[in-house]
Amino acid sequence: MSSASATSPDAESLPDIEGYRLLRPLGRGGMAVVHLALQISLEREVAIKLMAAEASTDAERAARFEREARIIARLEHPAIVGIHEVGRTADGRPYYVMPYLARGDLSQRDLAGDEAQVIEILASLLDALGYAHARGIVHRDVKPENVLFDSGGRPQLADFGIALSRRSVNLRVTGEGLALGSSGYMSPEQSRGEEVDGRADLYSLGVLTYELLTGELPFKAADALTLAMLHAQSPVPRLPPELAHWQAFIEKAMAKDPRRRFRNAQVMQRALDALAARGLSGFSLRRLWLQARARPMRSPPILIGLGLAGTLASVLLLDALRRQEGGLSMSPEAPASSLTSVLDPAAEAAVRRRLDDAALQLARGDLVTPAGGNAAESFLAVLQADPERGEALDGLDAVLDGLAQRIVAALGAGQDEAGLELIDQARLLADSARLHERPGWRRLEGSVAALMRQRVEANLAALDRPGAEALVRQWRMLGVAAEEIDAFAERAASLPGAGLRLADSGGPPLLYVPARLGNSRLAQGFALMQREVTRGEYARFAAATRRDAAPCRRRASLMPTVQRRRWDGPGFDQQEAEPVVCVGAADARAYADWLSARTGARYRLPSLGEWRHAAQAGVRQARCGAANLAERDGCRDGVRHTAQASRFPVDGLGFADLSGNVAEWTSDCARGGCARRLVAGGSWRESFAGDVRLAVGEAEEVRGYDDVGFRLLREVDAETLPAQP
Repeated sequence: MSSASATSPDAESLPDIEGYRLLRPLGRGGMAVVHLALQISLEREVAIKLMAAEASTDAERAARFEREARIIARLEHPAIVGIHEVGRTADGRPYYVMPYLARGDLSQRDLAGDEAQVIEILASLLDALGYAHARGIVHRDVKPENVLFDSGGRPQLADFGIALSRRSVNLRVTGEGLALGSSGYMSPEQSRGEEVDGRADLYSLGVLTYELLTGELPFKAADALTLAMLHAQSPVPRLPPELAHWQAFIEKAMAKDPRRRFRNAQVMQRALDALAARGLSGFSLRRLWLQARARPMRSPPILIGLGLAGTLASVLLLDALRRQEGGLSMSPEAPASSLTSVLDPAAEAAVRRRLDDAALQLARGDLVTPAGGNAAESFLAVLQADPERGEALDGLDAVLDGLAQRIVAALGAGQDEAGLELIDQARLLADSARLHERPGWRRLEGSVAALMRQRVEANLAALDRPGAEALVRQWRMLGVAAEEIDAFAERAASLPGAGLRLADSGGPPLLYVPARLGNSRLAQGFALMQREVTRGEYARFAAATRRDAAPCRRRASLMPTVQRRRWDGPGFDQQEAEPVVCVGAADARAYADWLSARTGARYRLPSLGEWRHAAQAGVRQARCGAANLAERDGCRDGVRHTAQASRFPVDGLGFADLSGNVAEWTSDCARGGCARRLVAGGSWRESFAGDVRLAVGEAEEVRGYDDVGFRLLREVDAETLPAQP
């Protein structure tokens, strides 16, 4: 059942939406109209976002609209506006149905001076953004108009119409280089049309924070281009003195370089929690002093009743400052450094008590937590009263030293997330108190840089390019000793990548296998022959060494064959380019020694672990016609015995025949002892399907088999890397 609104002057033009009665328009955007409607079955008011008729003819806009519905449908969070239903009108225009939030949006509220409300709203938005970012979705248009309030006054994030899902980017929809969003709140990288992640939303939230606190945007311009340039180049304006405790928070959120911002919504939330917990103590004693000058001092119980989280020492210190008012020639707008005048005895006593508290907190290890009872806040409170107090500055150096020890311990133990969080805490402290030129911060930077240098060097020595590049990226996120990072990044980029073709003079074609590949990790990278040793190659070895041929038979048979088989007569015809068979593990090791002597490099059989590591790129067995295996699942590959090396498709790294042709000797002993060795991979006699790494068998090492060959591993390090052919 459907009915157009009888109350709208445009009733005849309103589309029919079954089950709803459209009442009146609520708003119009660039591509959609939002109507207030009545859901007839439940007799409730809802909002219906309907694609505008003129926009519905644009396939790109229609795709964006439908994508918005799909994105919102996946986000079930109390601070995100949900959807009830998605559908199309009788004339094919897409729409979706949302709750009707009648309390307006954030742009209609003046919160200047109400920091508690600002913190509450920001906390809800950070929770919503963290939830969306964890699902690969970036909102890209965080602004007051997209923050709505429900009947309980709770904020909800709306309008994911230009949201970006990192797992399903459609360039036909977003347009490469197309800057979407509201220019007043847009991050520099977003305005340039670059790829963005969740930190772009955190930048917008920083802009929103500035606006909520001051009532104005940080940057203003007559046109979008000029405004974008201001966001990209101009420093964040200084907040008024009474809001100075927010400066570090907003500057970090609005850093031009995304790597200098809060890493994610959770880290930004913790910084916000710290601001809320400090209340008007710690960093914001300056604001208390200004308020004390503006009105008569109230008793500590009143302050506590207002939710001000200050310790008794903070209150006593403030009271001492207030009573000293007559001796300080200072206006509310004067900088904090004006507080360098000699304190009267009461203020000095309050400072001494706070220093004693800080010493105890430092001894307990309460460096930056718990809120309201940690050494950092205590020392900062002292500096608010006496900016040149050497004991407080030295104390903050000690706090940074303690944080440096914890950071190094976390990073050294591989607890990278914990280390990054500690770095964020240390940087917030240094930003707030301008400690970047202090010895404590320099020692922290030096300790972290030394550890990262050591870790990167170890990866470089192991030729672990992915590991080295990952550490360089992490080092950039840490934001310390940045002048070294580019040099290490260049060295990491010069390392061989997975699948790089290499060769020794007079040696076989090789492919580089890094220490980290897929989910597998080894201590050292290596090079492995691109294909198995061929019959022609083995013939040259046999002629040069006069090595006797090993006895040969089928692996599946315990009985000797009537016909005598050997590598040059395995019982079927072979070409020189086909893999050699009927050679034992001992023969393969002898061949490796001969090749090592010829090339001056170190060749050997791979272990089973190394073989499996190299097989990461081809773990799934190919279907018909993609590998030389016995007839299986009704498949015939057209090859009766061995095939020429590389006849069948190579795997993702470029290796041929890891999944077929012949099985391969490894250096690993079987469970019964080293008289038997493990062989890996499938062969022309086998029809297994599945993960090639699971195809493992046993064989006598002195005997050859007509479906077992070998390929060799070439050991490499930074000094003995073979050349690119």
